[in-house]
Amino acid sequence: MTARLEARAVRKAYRSGRGTVTVALDELSLSVADGEFVSIVGPSGCGKTTFLNCVAGLESYDGGSLVLDGRPIAGPGVERAVVFQDPSLLPWRSTFDNVGYGMALQRRVPAAARERRVRELIEFVGLTGFERHYPGELSGGMRQRVNLARALATEPELLLMDEPFGALDAQTREQLQVELARIWQAGRVTVLFVTHDIEEAIFLSDRVVTMTGRPGTVRSVLDVDLPRPRDPTVKRSAGFVALEEHIWGLLHSPAPARVP
Repeated sequence: MTARLEARAVRKAYRSGRGTVTVALDELSLSVADGEFVSIVGPSGCGKTTFLNCVAGLESYDGGSLVLDGRPIAGPGVERAVVFQDPSLLPWRSTFDNVGYGMALQRRVPAAARERRVRELIEFVGLTGFERHYPGELSGGMRQRVNLARALATEPELLLMDEPFGALDAQTREQLQVELARIWQAGRVTVLFVTHDIEEAIFLSDRVVTMTGRPGTVRSVLDVDLPRPRDPTVKRSAGFVALEEHIWGLLHSPAPARVP
């Protein structure tokens, strides 16, 4: 499959005001194919979000390369959209206006076409009837649906998601996992998804990447050989449980020593 995103030996370090250096990422290499859903799991503080932010162009990196569709990543770009755990919706804008906000800023789509696109996406994420509601009038799950629709509105080549369901209750989280799987199946946008939830990663993904503790690098890349479309009952299957236990074991055992 054609690689959409290529990370080669990416390194990222933070320097404090006292001159100390903390290496967050070290020699991290990973590829994501066009239309693929890839999740990253790893210990707390291993650099998952740091890597996602580097891919988004929100943080610089110190070594290696990040290439999207053959072009080096040197900053934010309209070909990428990010969905964070906090929806960060504009409280003075309605659902309709929040979803269309990025499109309006880009000014690439005429107003009539933009309005059609926004209405389609609101229906797509199951929020028909809430077009004129403000964020404060929506539940946490509904706000995250608006957040996802806003990201999809700009038709990104790469959708970056940083623990988007982490702040939700278990029932809402599972509902949105199912919705995200449906949305991905319909559009096949390329997704790089960061989560601390192994079950969530397996349910959503084509492949699951595990990372080592800091400094973070790729420990393993595992195929999720489960048929699509998926529903929550797959989580009780023998193949799902075996893969979940394998990933759990990887994350809770010492990483092999690196070859100098």
